[in-house]
Amino acid sequence: MQSGDNALLSWERTPDIPVDDWDRLAGPDDLFLSHRWLRVVEETARTPMRYLSLKRAGEPVAALATALATADVPWVAGRVDHLLDHCVTEGSDGAADFARGLDGGAGALLPTVHCGGRHVGRTRVLHTAGPRQAPRDDVELLVVEAEKLAADTDSASVSFPYVDERDTTLTAVLRDRGYSSFTSGNYHWLPVDPAGFPAYAAALPRKRRLSVLSERAKVRAAGLDITHEAVTPELTGRLAELEVQLLAKYGLDWPAERSAAAIATAAARFEDDASVLLGRADGDLRGFALMLRRGDQWYARQCGFDYGYLGKVPLYYELLYYFAVERAAELGVATIQYGIGSDTAKRSRGCSSTRLNCHVLPLGQPG
Repeated sequence: MQSGDNALLSWERTPDIPVDDWDRLAGPDDLFLSHRWLRVVEETARTPMRYLSLKRAGEPVAALATALATADVPWVAGRVDHLLDHCVTEGSDGAADFARGLDGGAGALLPTVHCGGRHVGRTRVLHTAGPRQAPRDDVELLVVEAEKLAADTDSASVSFPYVDERDTTLTAVLRDRGYSSFTSGNYHWLPVDPAGFPAYAAALPRKRRLSVLSERAKVRAAGLDITHEAVTPELTGRLAELEVQLLAKYGLDWPAERSAAAIATAAARFEDDASVLLGRADGDLRGFALMLRRGDQWYARQCGFDYGYLGKVPLYYELLYYFAVERAAELGVATIQYGIGSDTAKRSRGCSSTRLNCHVLPLGQPG
């Protein structure tokens, strides 16, 4: 589309995108749709990317990041076939009904034009007006372009894996264009009181507060030294080893080299906005949480733990919640974004949440 000062633009590489034009569309809670994170994704995704942007009166008003996901891409957590199978197993609303209607199972959805960011959680169309005020015409225009891209690449589907239920404009557009949907998870975040951990603990129910204080005492008794540091090349290898241990605990086989590359790339792109919360004991790292910052938001990106050493010592909760709240308050961070998964643990530790839905348009399926 090109008419006067209105234009639909498309890029295949983030270095070609005007950074300010793209980032003015991304708010503080859109770190994983920001220009520099998309560069991280592009350098590690192993798949073609396409970025769409809409200008009106010469000014950018909306944008959509897409990726072509085939059965070969390693990021299975957000891939629509794996996501559907997982949600069927978990009994997520609508997943089994949708799967039964597919000819050939979840694999028949690949390749898919994966829309709204390759991250897990908060799939959306960026817009200057925000997700809930964005004009329908702008959103629909970019959705239509994604569908054209799917046709041009002989894709089997178009997918928006993690749309926030509060994003009513995008939800309505996808529904009216014939997309099917099922619940794909819950997104979690924790508001940070400027008074830090004491205020955080005081706001918890009494039973949970006592449990939290007990968990902190166990970490101290184990002799763990808890610190907040910059991400350095000297740390990267050990961080990757710890993340591989965490992934193996949940049945995922992930090469340490790939983890190390992802951590190093994120640290290089985010510079001072990337840091790690660390737990050390007996001269070695026993756990970490990688935090990325955008504005007054912290994002818990990756973590890992030495389970053989720690046993039942609750270092996970110390780093991801208790120490994180302390440091966030000291640094002026207003919210810690935790993403999806571990619903019970996150809610019991004070997180707010919203439901996410996967919207899929199968192409060429019967009916």
